[in-house]
Amino acid sequence: LVVVGAGVVGAATAYFATLAGLRVVVVERGAIAQGTSSAGEGNLLVSDKEAGPELDLALYSQAVWREDLAGHAGRWEFESKGGLVVAATARSLAALRELGVHQRASGVEVQDVGPDRLHDHEPHLARDLAGAAFYPQDAQVQPMLVVAHLLRLARDRGARVCTGTEVTGFLRGGDRVTGVRTGAG
Repeated sequence: LVVVGAGVVGAATAYFATLAGLRVVVVERGAIAQGTSSAGEGNLLVSDKEAGPELDLALYSQAVWREDLAGHAGRWEFESKGGLVVAATARSLAALRELGVHQRASGVEVQDVGPDRLHDHEPHLARDLAGAAFYPQDAQVQPMLVVAHLLRLARDRGARVCTGTEVTGFLRGGDRVTGVRTGAG
């Protein structure tokens, strides 16, 4: 398997592919985690998703981070700190509560927070806010550490990582991609 890109997605693909027994080569035109992964916040959120495929994927991802990768969490600063979504007005709070109903039905943990409890979560919030929803499943990682460690684990399982190698095209056999063409050949 050739993985193009050594960011979070490429590193995770390489790691799980090696776990499945595949031979893996990661090709990266620059340095490891040089692109989007170097600027990402590392948020692992369910709080910002409506019920549907994106939320289903986020919940699956949460399970992977918490269960399959739990033994490595300290290496990439996994923090299960939860997230607080604040509503300034009664109208926005009603919309937030409605969203919470649908999220709960999809398996999200949502705790309604009244205005009298907001400061238990964040003491510096304004005093005139309508309320909030607390999402204990929201978490955060340090993306560059995730990339480095997942690639290290993939390498330990036999993956090769080629940095400074740009993919310039794909080799095809019928309807299948059979390889990549790089600036190095």
